[in-house]
Amino acid sequence: MKLRVYRTLWGVLADTDGEKAECPFLDIEEAFAEISRLGYDGVEVPFKFILSCGIDRFKELLNKNSLKIIPMVFTEGVVAPGEGIVFGGPYPGFTKPSNPGESDKKLLVETHLKVFKEQVVAAQVLNPTLVNCHALKDCFTEEMAAEFFTDALAWQDKNNYRVLHETHRKRFLHSPWVARGFVPKFPDLKMVADLSHWVNVAETNADDPDLTKVIEQFAGKFRHTHCRVGYDHGPQVPDPRVGQWLEYMEGHERWWDAIWHAAAARGDEEVTMTPEHGPPNYQVCDPHTNKPLASIWDVNHWIGLRRQERFAELFGAENTSRLIPSATQGAEPVTNPGESVLKGLENVGFS
Repeated sequence: MKLRVYRTLWGVLADTDGEKAECPFLDIEEAFAEISRLGYDGVEVPFKFILSCGIDRFKELLNKNSLKIIPMVFTEGVVAPGEGIVFGGPYPGFTKPSNPGESDKKLLVETHLKVFKEQVVAAQVLNPTLVNCHALKDCFTEEMAAEFFTDALAWQDKNNYRVLHETHRKRFLHSPWVARGFVPKFPDLKMVADLSHWVNVAETNADDPDLTKVIEQFAGKFRHTHCRVGYDHGPQVPDPRVGQWLEYMEGHERWWDAIWHAAAARGDEEVTMTPEHGPPNYQVCDPHTNKPLASIWDVNHWIGLRRQERFAELFGAENTSRLIPSATQGAEPVTNPGESVLKGLENVGFS
């Protein structure tokens, strides 16, 4: 099993809040060249941004730098191509997403499905590794979500589209406790693990046995990982390399390890991950200067390097990714995640 590491473009480019994050590579040509030089396998970015860049130009940049792509699609909001505001638009051929406050449940589900399918179909021209979907809203009922996923998963399977659905705040899969009862009803539902949201929603830490049980229960359902470190009071620690936050990093690493072990047991040929610490206001800033307390360009690269070393430790150096240190960030400080907090325990939690 091989490790493939993707680089988020969020907080990197001028058009993706890179200036707020003080990223050293705001130009897309320079950023792609540096991402490729550092050894990343590909990039991850909203499909709507690709439309704003121009699909042909974006494909050319990928090919020039030998990078693959994971496009993100959104079933509602300003990052849906049928809406304006962010990354241009609305773009022709894409449905306008539902308006906030819409009361017709059937219409809401139908619109979310239409917005979803249009983007997935359009993204296939990029030959994506997978498509990451932010599906529905957290306020939707379980019946609405069941209607959506019944249709969406059957459609994905029929058309051989590899779409994963992210565990993200604001989306239906925002909570581990919602997912605990809902996900087992859909055997074909595969997810992107952004566990920073679940630790935040559960208002706990990575030593929590109840949360860990849910994550390990679903380890085989997670087929791509967003490696961002969250904590009890937010989805992103100020700097996972420092002080108390290093323990949160190690806790998340234990969860990420469980996902890798499940993939290895399944016989997967490769696993993918994207370090995804984001720009302000995800990143905490000094309130007096508005300057980020840490460089997410460096933080994300450090996470990639740490996971690269961890993968080599677990599955062999010949199978890990090929990242190299940057001019500003190496693999230090070292982390020691250890084993699952559930090891040796019996009858933890409930289903």
